[in-house]
Amino acid sequence: QTSLRKRASPSAFKGMVKDAKAAHKSLKESRMKDVEVRTSLIKGAGLGLFAARAFPRGTRLPVPYRGKRLSWEQFQRLTDPRWCFTLNEGGVWAVDGKALKKGNPLRYVNGAKTAIQKRRVNVVGVKDRGQVWFITTKAVAGGAEFLIDYGPGYWPALEEKWGRPFRVRSRIAKVKRSIQAASTRLEGTALKRKLEAELEDLEDELADLG
Repeated sequence: QTSLRKRASPSAFKGMVKDAKAAHKSLKESRMKDVEVRTSLIKGAGLGLFAARAFPRGTRLPVPYRGKRLSWEQFQRLTDPRWCFTLNEGGVWAVDGKALKKGNPLRYVNGAKTAIQKRRVNVVGVKDRGQVWFITTKAVAGGAEFLIDYGPGYWPALEEKWGRPFRVRSRIAKVKRSIQAASTRLEGTALKRKLEAELEDLEDELADLG
């Protein structure tokens, strides 16, 4: 069973940070000027977060993952969960960073999907007192892009919850426009009937996707 969760896990940090108290003693800090947002090296990913200077292993990125704090029920109702990071603590299931762009650099850290990208993973999410921080798992050179691994179940779940429904909705909008255009043409009657049949199938498909 797949799970649409961006997990924060101290255990994934190879034992460096075992709890919040230990983290505060061992972690190196960074500032906002130490990171920069620019076009990702991953094709089609949009923007990414990059190191503006060298980061040693065990450096905490400057601020926690910020955004709207959602309950499980609120998360389930989202149509676009791509900017959510799972917290699952104190009644908060996830933090949704979609709308908060300014002062929220962790929002731009892309997830590794391919085997090649996973070899470049250099940060992990760690929960600390109701917040999620990203910490470098190895030395990161200045100019390198920060990447995180969301786990094997994340991408199939994202495709199921967002990717396929998004494509179906986009197709529905396109078919509706085509139906409207066909309605204005005398010779468009047959095409309109064909499009209306396709629209009905697409709406059934979207309903099945939930």
